[in-house]
Amino acid sequence: MEGQHRFWQRALRFLSLGIPHGNVPSAFADGEHSFQQEMWLRALRKEQQKKQIDMNMPLDEVTFMIIDMETTGFSPQRGDEILAMAAAKTVRGAVEETYYTLVCPEKAIPPHISALTGIRAKDVQHAPRLHEAMRSFLSFISGGVMIGYHIGHDLSFLNHFLWTHYRTKWTARFFDMQPIAEMVQRRSFPTLDEALQHYRISCERRHTADGDVQAMAELWARLLQELKNKNIETLYDLYSALSKR
Repeated sequence: MEGQHRFWQRALRFLSLGIPHGNVPSAFADGEHSFQQEMWLRALRKEQQKKQIDMNMPLDEVTFMIIDMETTGFSPQRGDEILAMAAAKTVRGAVEETYYTLVCPEKAIPPHISALTGIRAKDVQHAPRLHEAMRSFLSFISGGVMIGYHIGHDLSFLNHFLWTHYRTKWTARFFDMQPIAEMVQRRSFPTLDEALQHYRISCERRHTADGDVQAMAELWARLLQELKNKNIETLYDLYSALSKR
């Protein structure tokens, strides 16, 4: 028990959702708009506090939010933008609710991105701007444990948005599905395609946010079962197992 307590103390640094008071950038520092932004941040904090997840909670009782974003590139710092966001709320590997939105970017969509994702200018001309879409996206995923394949990509865009607009970062609980798949199978899966192929999961709408989330939800259901077979039954068990890879 003492060792588990020490593990929790170390994990708490990156497992808690902390959106601090204040520090709202000058772009939102006037009048009603600033007040609305602050109220939204407070509401999001309160919602997260209501849904604090104990490390001893069985994986079957944890709400896992599978997320995916389609973007114009790999670096938000260099001006790449989000084009679509999707998420699936899952419990015990079953999808309970889904979220999807296109996002209208500030700049033109590069032709090679349109070819890859199928998203063209006409598709996003009536879509919400990122600040509007992100608020609904964050509200949807709040309170769950985020998971995705190569989730660092999605988190980089999420954190860039939060820092740019609110001078804060999202430090929610999260897992990358890739090391979990590699741990249970004891082999390498550098790409989502390779993991899906191994489990014989089809993804007809690959490189679309909602299509990828649908495929990842099926993959996660399979991985959950394999974790159980290895007696990895709680969040603590999973973090411990991953730390030994």
